[in-house]
Amino acid sequence: MGNPVLANDNGTREYRSVSERTMALQIIRFASLFAALILASAGSSANAQKPNTPTECVGLHAGITAELTKGYSEPSVMVAFVLLNDATTDRGTAPESWKLMIDGHELDDSGMIFGNGPSPSEGYGTLRSGAMFQFGKALPISKYFPEHKEYRISWKSRYFQSPTVKVKVP
Repeated sequence: MGNPVLANDNGTREYRSVSERTMALQIIRFASLFAALILASAGSSANAQKPNTPTECVGLHAGITAELTKGYSEPSVMVAFVLLNDATTDRGTAPESWKLMIDGHELDDSGMIFGNGPSPSEGYGTLRSGAMFQFGKALPISKYFPEHKEYRISWKSRYFQSPTVKVKVP
């Protein structure tokens, strides 16, 4: 297939196909989310599985992003989640305790949101050492974000707490 990105004489990039451009954008988005997760985990102390020393922060770290989407289905907020285990041992994630928070309120249907859609073949119950889960959920604006305002979104469980992100619904 070759290099999907061609450099032009004027320094811009040209993609061979829309799918290659989409893949490049997904890689950039994932890299940004992963960097945000690492930065957030450096200052996070909300992990219920305590580290060995006060200066060591190992275990489960959650990351989250949110953006408006439209075009393929009803207007939605696409929420992307990353859960990283940087411990030397496998960790239980307690997916039954996962809660999605909007403006500080737990969603009553968090179990349905996290329980539907594709998942790892072994499920979300255990995250191996050095591994991560990455997935996304589309939340319809009409149901979860009915007002035209800025919303605060986060993700928590018994063993982790994500940072809070903001999304503005125009």
